[in-house]
Amino acid sequence: MEGVFLRKKFNAWLFLLLLCGLVFIGMYIFLGIVDSEATSGLLAFLIAGILICLVVIPSWLLNFKAFIRIDEDSIKAKYHWFGKIDCTFSDVTFAAARVNTLIIQLKSGKTHTIMGIENPWALCSIIRRNMDFDVTETPETLNKKLNNLKVAKKHGLIYVCSGLALMFINIFIAVLLTGERELYVFSKTDWTIMAVMGVIEIATIIATFYFAEKTGKKNIPIERLRYQLQRRIVESYPLLPGFVIAVYADENYTRRITLFRYPNDASGYYAVEEFASDYNFIKVYESEIYEDIELLSESLELLIDITEKVLY
Repeated sequence: MEGVFLRKKFNAWLFLLLLCGLVFIGMYIFLGIVDSEATSGLLAFLIAGILICLVVIPSWLLNFKAFIRIDEDSIKAKYHWFGKIDCTFSDVTFAAARVNTLIIQLKSGKTHTIMGIENPWALCSIIRRNMDFDVTETPETLNKKLNNLKVAKKHGLIYVCSGLALMFINIFIAVLLTGERELYVFSKTDWTIMAVMGVIEIATIIATFYFAEKTGKKNIPIERLRYQLQRRIVESYPLLPGFVIAVYADENYTRRITLFRYPNDASGYYAVEEFASDYNFIKVYESEIYEDIELLSESLELLIDITEKVLY
């Protein structure tokens, strides 16, 4: 399968912005040649022009000649400006999809976040179907790890919200301590108070961003642990009673479909099991009786056949 990158349409506003940046730079250079003294007051235009070009040009070059190619046993990609992937499915430990974004985690610890893709869920589905799954921990152990990570994320969110609140509280305290006076009538004591509160405000901002980044990095590990837990349960939870002929799971391992056949007969039925809130499996549906249950398996090709893992 090939990854489809979003085609960037011509943006007139970005083009005009780039022209403005080039005009600012060109004007500064031209005046520097004609009258070097005239450029002393135009340094701000030169800086603005350079900053505009540094923003617009890289955004247009993002994913230039980018590609993602997934074949029978490997993943190859070139993305963003310098990102590259060349690995096998055995190197992948997890894959996740977001809106126009594909995330691939390797066993080496490196994470590739590829943005600007039209079909991230289709690519993620193929990777999940083919990547190795060598998790041997019990569902109880995985569930405990997952809960611990969720608690840590919750604490991180509390720190982030507290930091945001402190930013406004610091400003309120600074205004209160300086008597709500204007800056031009500040005394030496007022400026000292402002300096101290400014340092506290900067420290609060840095701490808030630190906890926000640290908390955000827990999203993928939580999703990976949830996937591992669900897959372990789907592959190890006791089967429903009956003469089982095949077992299937969806690609995210959130449900299990079991096909049953009556002894000495071609007829049979299927049952669907899903997760409850406590990660136990419950039967949510049982089908009518089919005259030839074997024919039903042909319509389940999009699911993952886990019969060998569950029965043997």
